[in-house]
Amino acid sequence: MLKMATVRYKPGEALRWLEGGADRIRESSWRKATSVFRREGARSVGRDVRDVAGALWDVGAATVAEFARKQAEAAEYVLDDEAFTVVSLAGQKRAPYSTIKRMVMQGDRCLVVLERGSITIRPFAHLSAGRVRVPIGWSRNGVEVPFELLIEEISARADVEVDIE
Repeated sequence: MLKMATVRYKPGEALRWLEGGADRIRESSWRKATSVFRREGARSVGRDVRDVAGALWDVGAATVAEFARKQAEAAEYVLDDEAFTVVSLAGQKRAPYSTIKRMVMQGDRCLVVLERGSITIRPFAHLSAGRVRVPIGWSRNGVEVPFELLIEEISARADVEVDIE
């Protein structure tokens, strides 16, 4: 039997965008938060409360952006000879190809139905232009590839057709 190489799919361009966005939001929120406490001159309780609430909101947004970045960094799909593994911050889930019963595309998501349970493959981010949303692709062993390639490769390795709904 021919041995297939192990392949790793990680979030592609989206990871770099999240890194830049998280850094920019964190710096902005830190500047805003420190300026609230260094302000001099006429002060009012209402304005101070509003400014502190705004600074806390920005710090919270920076924290959410940082968490999204860490989640994307940790996420990957590892395809080997017998199974694919979904790696995330929450842990790992291994699914042997022989247990895949069905694969269904629902918009930009793919539901992989297993003998016991299912796994949903979805994009980490979308590029939006007006009303058009396009899923961001993957980095496959360091090379940028379209989002659908992961689904096609799992389908080929499992010898299961992808149904479209």
